[in-house]
Amino acid sequence: MMAVFSLAFVSCGDDDDDKPAGYKFGQININGKDYACYGYGFPITFTSSWEDGGLSVELPLGELADAKKGEYDFDYSIGISCWGGKKPSVGTDLADYPEIYVDYVFDELGDAVYESGSAVVKSIKDDDHITIEFKNFKCKEESSIQSYTLNGTVKLDYDVD
Repeated sequence: MMAVFSLAFVSCGDDDDDKPAGYKFGQININGKDYACYGYGFPITFTSSWEDGGLSVELPLGELADAKKGEYDFDYSIGISCWGGKKPSVGTDLADYPEIYVDYVFDELGDAVYESGSAVVKSIKDDDHITIEFKNFKCKEESSIQSYTLNGTVKLDYDVD
């Protein structure tokens, strides 16, 4: 899955013809820095989904300053996979799933495990969107001291299979 992320970011990052003008983007804070989140309503994005008993939350990210100028570059991403729980509904906290895995693309590709905080579903419409509020949602690499803490509310494309 992460190979797809890296290929997709490379393929759409510098193509001026594919840059949408005037699209709304969300905003999320990670480790004290604000990022643009291109999760809902963009012609090119990654879709969060519920499939085969698992929830996949995809956060396609870019530099906030670039997004404010209408330059929508997908520079980074975070993917959260949740297993062992029920299909999400309003009020579901991703932290309550027994298995949570986090993949990310920042300066490098990596994976982390959930440590603390919450990620609560605020609204959801099957085959349209899911809105999640992150409050000190912290994940950490098992083999290092690197960690990521997410804060903010984002609306994401959502597909149910």
